[in-house]
Amino acid sequence: MKYKDPNIFELEFLNFVNHYVKDVGGKGPRRTEVRVAGDTIVYFIRGILTEREKELIKNPEGRRLVTEARRMFLDLNKDARMTAFKDFLGCEVIENYESWDFDNDSAVAVLVLNNKLF
Repeated sequence: MKYKDPNIFELEFLNFVNHYVKDVGGKGPRRTEVRVAGDTIVYFIRGILTEREKELIKNPEGRRLVTEARRMFLDLNKDARMTAFKDFLGCEVIENYESWDFDNDSAVAVLVLNNKLF
C-alpha cells in the first residue's frame, strides 16, 4: 500500500473527499471526519446541503425531491466515484454504502476495500 502513516493518510483522504465533493457537487462540505479500521473506511461529511435544499426539505414533498435527486446523482456518478477512490487508495472498493441525515445536514459513507490500508 502507498500509505504507512495513518495520520498522513487521514489528512490526504479528507482533502481528497472535500475536493471531490466540491468538484462534483458544486459545494464542498463544512467538515469531514474519517475513521479507518483494517479494510474499512468510514467517513462523515457535515454541511452537505445547499441553501436551496435546506428550504426544500422543510416540507415532505421537497424532502422527497432532494432525496430522490441526491440518490439519482449518486447512482449516475457511482462508476466515476469508485474509479476516483480506487485511483486515490490504490486498491479496489468492494462495497460502498452511503446515507444522509438531512435534519443534521450530514452524510456518512462506508468503503470496504479488497485489502487493508496499513
